[in-house]
Amino acid sequence: MAEGAARDAGEIAESLRKMAKMVNNLSARADCEPFREPVDWKALELYDYPKIIKKMMDLGTIKRKLDKGKYSDAAECADDVRLVWKNCMTYNADGSDFYRLGESYSKRFEERFQKLVDEFGEDVICGNIAAQAAPPSKKKPKTSPVPNASVNKKHKSDKKSFDPKGIIPLDVRTRFAARLQRLSGMELGHVLSVIDEKCPEALEEPPEDQLRSDAQRITKKHNYALDEFDGGSQIEIDIDAIPSQIFGELDVYVKEQVSGRGRGPWSDELLTEDGTKKKKVKT
Repeated sequence: MAEGAARDAGEIAESLRKMAKMVNNLSARADCEPFREPVDWKALELYDYPKIIKKMMDLGTIKRKLDKGKYSDAAECADDVRLVWKNCMTYNADGSDFYRLGESYSKRFEERFQKLVDEFGEDVICGNIAAQAAPPSKKKPKTSPVPNASVNKKHKSDKKSFDPKGIIPLDVRTRFAARLQRLSGMELGHVLSVIDEKCPEALEEPPEDQLRSDAQRITKKHNYALDEFDGGSQIEIDIDAIPSQIFGELDVYVKEQVSGRGRGPWSDELLTEDGTKKKKVKT
């Protein structure tokens, strides 16, 4: 067991090393200059920037955190990288040069990050080695947290794996958030409708004074009808505020929607029940 845990820890370290190389390669591109260091909003007189962007992030900060070993796994680092592009696309108007630049880098990063996931596997990328290293217990646990292996099981078993009183593991939440980005406007509208009905406290709308000047004002507090939602509303989902049982239902729905849409981040269609990769068959 100790030997296996050491091997897994070595793979996590190697995945972080390759993550650092990926960040360096992106940062070295000529058009990446706006993302290399923190936005100097005072010098640029962007006084609304800290009101709109609650958590600032840049590639230089990420590189320094990587050098100091601040990330426990590659998935944690990837969240910060995604935040760089998200902040850019949140502050700048849709269709502007900066918005398109952030969107371009987001797609480029996801393509490269997926290759890292394919190489090491989701357990290593998410630092999920504790369950593998610990010996199996003969006694049943008092609580029923989501087993890490349930991610690779069929969807019908996922719904049962969420204990209403349990804690949703970080790697499960990370996969869920990544899959949300692959939903269509109508599908995302359904997710928001369910959350609005069952746990509205998980939906966050920025105050009026924190919206961009060009942002479309929301006339109805929550308008998530499947035939009307276009993905344009500035709504944030607080995944931590979603009860486990509701999260389990939404997770199953999201997985079903993105299934068969290619090999995006955290795709399940190329995994068997034991977590091994399936071979792609050409037809």
